[in-house]
Amino acid sequence: MRLDYLADIVIHVNETLDETGLRVVECDLCGVDGVVAAKHVPGRNHILMVTYDNEEARAVDLLAPLKARGLHAQLIGF
Repeated sequence: MRLDYLADIVIHVNETLDETGLRVVECDLCGVDGVVAAKHVPGRNHILMVTYDNEEARAVDLLAPLKARGLHAQLIGF
């Protein structure tokens, strides 16, 4: 993995998740090919920050694990 292909994106989840839900979603995101890290913003349990290799994954692909859990989410920033 080349570092110049790494990108950061912010995902907004409409639902507010508890700590357990956040950990599950973070693990789901880390299971997506190309994702290097996924973490929530402390105190803002509906915001996730994801670092991924944009040669291996497209930003829109990062929403799939969330939608598979019935969550409503949007990409809000790069």
